[in-house]
Amino acid sequence: MEPFPDVGGPLVGIAHSRSTTQFLERHPESVDYVEIPYELLRHAPAALEGVGSKPVVLHCASLSMAGSVPASPALVEDVEAWVQRTRTPWLGEHLSFITAEREVDGGFADAYAPGEPWNIGYTVSPPLNERSIELVLDSLARARDVLSVPILLENPPIYFAMPGSTMSQAEFISEIAAQSDVLLLLDLAHFCITAHTMDYDPLVEVTRLPLHRVTEVHISGIDSGDEGHWDNHASRAPQVEFDLLATVLEHAPVRGITLEYNWSSRFPATVLLDEIQRARNVLERV
Repeated sequence: MEPFPDVGGPLVGIAHSRSTTQFLERHPESVDYVEIPYELLRHAPAALEGVGSKPVVLHCASLSMAGSVPASPALVEDVEAWVQRTRTPWLGEHLSFITAEREVDGGFADAYAPGEPWNIGYTVSPPLNERSIELVLDSLARARDVLSVPILLENPPIYFAMPGSTMSQAEFISEIAAQSDVLLLLDLAHFCITAHTMDYDPLVEVTRLPLHRVTEVHISGIDSGDEGHWDNHASRAPQVEFDLLATVLEHAPVRGITLEYNWSSRFPATVLLDEIQRARNVLERV
């Protein structure tokens, strides 16, 4: 695979799915790179062969950057091995926690992983407060001792007001940026979900983020119902995400725009091509 191009303007990529290889064979010039999850490569290394010569961006949901249980040294070293193998320009990781302390006493520990922390199974937003900021800064420092590329922190979706929070998500992210030189991955679907949950205008709130740190942008679908909004990587993104993209591109040094339509191998190629063109149309206008 080729290294990620060091060019001035943003490139457009897709998130890896089971149909990626076939899509790239039929439409090789449609995208500039493929984003692929570390967790997939860890369990199915051959998946990397399916991207051919396309540059790769490595994504991760295992380091639990905002958690109280640090990622193990072996895990971070394994991530670094895949950083080297994929030649990724950065590592995207969620501003969330994925693990929690395991209860020591009683018969509740999972037998298959004795002594390991609980794996929550989904990247969860931490309480938005000073203690969580300390945890994130500590995690960044530990990871930087091992990782050879920058970490991009990705905003998680907020589905309910997080207990213990003392600030908004924009304030939380801004404070982390003020206390470090970390770069950001702005997931626009997550951002819109959070805006709905917290009842604010996403087009206004996005300007309160430290946009000068945004290096990559995610775009995906959003579903809604009586119980709220949630992200859906198998449906088209709403127009508001492309409106937000235009605002972000006016203020941020974005290098990659990743379309995350990767939950269904039957996602129509014609629709994916339309979505790629929507992103490129915004780029041309801005």
